[in-house]
Amino acid sequence: MTKVTEIVHFFDQKISSVLTIDGFLPETKKDRFVKEGGFWLRVADGEGNSQTIKLSDTEMTNLLQDIKLALKKHRELKLKLFADIDQRERSASSKDRD
Repeated sequence: MTKVTEIVHFFDQKISSVLTIDGFLPETKKDRFVKEGGFWLRVADGEGNSQTIKLSDTEMTNLLQDIKLALKKHRELKLKLFADIDQRERSASSKDRD
């Protein structure tokens, strides 16, 4: 098993939550079939309580596609909000000049 990433969040200088992702590679089974690899996703709180889920490579691929789509929507909205703020500031400064 290989650690892929670990994200630690702090609150009041104490660990409040931890996301850990570990991966395991595909391998050949005794019957010469390939066993799919996958990932363990673990979420823990600062008190050591945790939940773990195992995702296959296929499930992780689907999850990543969904996340990428959601991130695209977030970026588009963020850019729109910045453009709206910029437009309001330009309108306000042009009114100040009048």
